[in-house]
Amino acid sequence: ITRNQFRSRSGIICHATPEVVAAGAVVVAGGAAILWASGSEERAKRAQYAEWEARDEEERLERARLAYMEPRETWKESELSEFDGTQDENGPLLFSAGGRVFNVWKGRHFYGPGCEYHIFAGRDATRLLAKSQLEEETDEERALPLNIGQRAALEGWLWTFKNKYEIVGHLEGYNPKDIEM
Repeated sequence: ITRNQFRSRSGIICHATPEVVAAGAVVVAGGAAILWASGSEERAKRAQYAEWEARDEEERLERARLAYMEPRETWKESELSEFDGTQDENGPLLFSAGGRVFNVWKGRHFYGPGCEYHIFAGRDATRLLAKSQLEEETDEERALPLNIGQRAALEGWLWTFKNKYEIVGHLEGYNPKDIEM
């Protein structure tokens, strides 16, 4: 083997001057630097997204803390009215359906003041939900029992609420026979 030759591990004799080897090392190092630099923008974006997600999580936890309601055994319907979202925009948001009282603060964009379903907040919304009604019932309507279709619709709402919101108690004096299927 001469001065410009070397033997590889596999026994092959290679011909290379030190300048060629140095140039090859520079090319490999340059390529690695380009690859690393091209990913720096992506790494910066990921870091920014992680920061935003951490801040969003902190805000969500703070909203949950402010809207927390200690569960009780029973609630009077008159007690629900103070939790309709008008007195405290960050506090609990309660309504009753099917004899259960739900804290629907996670759905504030549905049930909060000025929102489409605010009529349900701070009250027993059972009949309105069963009838898919967004206006107060008349006395004549209130006197009629719910029909089977309305009771089935209410069961769908109750399933959704039980899976989405916290149950914080039961409505005092509620008669479950009013909604039996």
